[in-house]
Amino acid sequence: MADPKVSDEAIAVLVDIIRTAGRDLNAGQRLELDHLISQGLVAVAETDQGRRSYAVTDEGQRLLDERGVGANEA
Repeated sequence: MADPKVSDEAIAVLVDIIRTAGRDLNAGQRLELDHLISQGLVAVAETDQGRRSYAVTDEGQRLLDERGVGANEA
């Protein structure tokens, strides 16, 4: 499978999801999130409180690793 083409903004959203499960995404980031979900790079889960939570999939993590992006980098 060919790697999906992702923008720098999409990479930033993936990192935010790793850090905060997507709790603090703005409107523009949420649009990018929809693309990441459709590409299989992010998964959706419901929390106990009925809120959505997001997690980077193994494929999303592989993409970050290939791009040399670490979520804990300052």
